[in-house]
Amino acid sequence: MQRVAFSLGVTVLLVGLVGGSPTGQVVAPVERPDPSLTVGSKSAKVDINRAGREEIGRLPGMTAALVDRIIQNRPYRKLDELISKKVMGRKQFAEIREYVVARPGGM
Repeated sequence: MQRVAFSLGVTVLLVGLVGGSPTGQVVAPVERPDPSLTVGSKSAKVDINRAGREEIGRLPGMTAALVDRIIQNRPYRKLDELISKKVMGRKQFAEIREYVVARPGGM
């Protein structure tokens, strides 16, 4: 009985060290997206007056409906218009503020 328990313990230990699962399936590690790859650097901000759907969609918290609202309410003279035009709420705006700019000349 001790021999069986010992063998089982060693097997579980080895499987844990190797990273496999007891069912034989390979389990991939969960990766968190790097915000710098998703949004871009802070120095290269997204111009909400000129950016396309894809570029705006990479901003934090963006949904397809929100991207559409941003595009439909263009042009913006200043960023605060995202709130005053009721395109998004204050919390959503706080998430993207550091990544966006509203340059004149729009669309």
